[in-house]
Amino acid sequence: MLVQYLVLIFYFAILFGIGIVASRRINDLTDFFVGGKRLGYWVVAFSARATGESAWLLLGLTGLGAMVGLSAMWVVAGELIGVGVAWFLMARPFKEATDRFDSVTVPDYLVSHFTARGATPSQTRWLRSVAAGALVIFVTIYVSAQIDATGKAFESFLGWDYYSGLLVGFAIVVAYTSIGGFVAVAWSDLFQGFLMLTGLVALPFFAWLATPSSAEFWSGLENIDAALVSIWGAEGFTLAGILTIVSYTAVGLGFLGSPQVFVRFMSLRSKADLTKGRWVAVTYTILTDAGAVFAGMLGRYLLAPTTEVESILGVGA
Repeated sequence: MLVQYLVLIFYFAILFGIGIVASRRINDLTDFFVGGKRLGYWVVAFSARATGESAWLLLGLTGLGAMVGLSAMWVVAGELIGVGVAWFLMARPFKEATDRFDSVTVPDYLVSHFTARGATPSQTRWLRSVAAGALVIFVTIYVSAQIDATGKAFESFLGWDYYSGLLVGFAIVVAYTSIGGFVAVAWSDLFQGFLMLTGLVALPFFAWLATPSSAEFWSGLENIDAALVSIWGAEGFTLAGILTIVSYTAVGLGFLGSPQVFVRFMSLRSKADLTKGRWVAVTYTILTDAGAVFAGMLGRYLLAPTTEVESILGVGA
């Protein structure tokens, strides 16, 4: 337990260090909200992917892989479609427009866009209110899910009370974000995204080394539940199965309108970086999402039936 606390303290110290260093780059509102539009493609790509998935990837997708098996790969396909469309088709025109209007937030962009098309001041005030209201509602829901995962992580790994862990995690995020603004958020995402990538590649790799053979792995999963080795899932190639696959794949649609993702496109220092950044984002998605699914499947094979599916990853979520 002492080692866990020391690692946690070191981790939080890094986050606060990032916030302090980032604060030195904050000179105006543009710096605070979009990093002065001077961020490199590695930072933006990792930040967009980390903020776009984060706890959902680490806890949700690995848990889904353990629960339904190979059919969870449809989620990976959906993620690739969503990330690909966002980076390859939407990012460049959005970056060009926000640079032209000198926008620093999504509501700023919407107001400038419709003002250029003849919207009246009263219409743009209404538009800004609606846009801000939508962001407050839906981003609050998104952030709440991340905070919930934080509380569960503290509860599972350190034995803390759920609400105590939730409050501590929330306070730390608010602290370094307030100190360093968007730069601190993006740099911390790069750091945490690298940890996620390393863990989700290494975990299934070492778990695979613990399996006797490929044939035994697949036959072992089939003995637990034949649906785990079917790409069509438990319902098979039926209407219900197809609808389930569509619902898994549709997860990727969320990236096409996520303000927390698109604000990262604003922060890029140049449009040329979009070309490089999109390949980083796509590669990151393939490695982490596929790794999460296989980590869950391998955990189900190695630990079932001695461990409940919900506890395979050490988190009772």
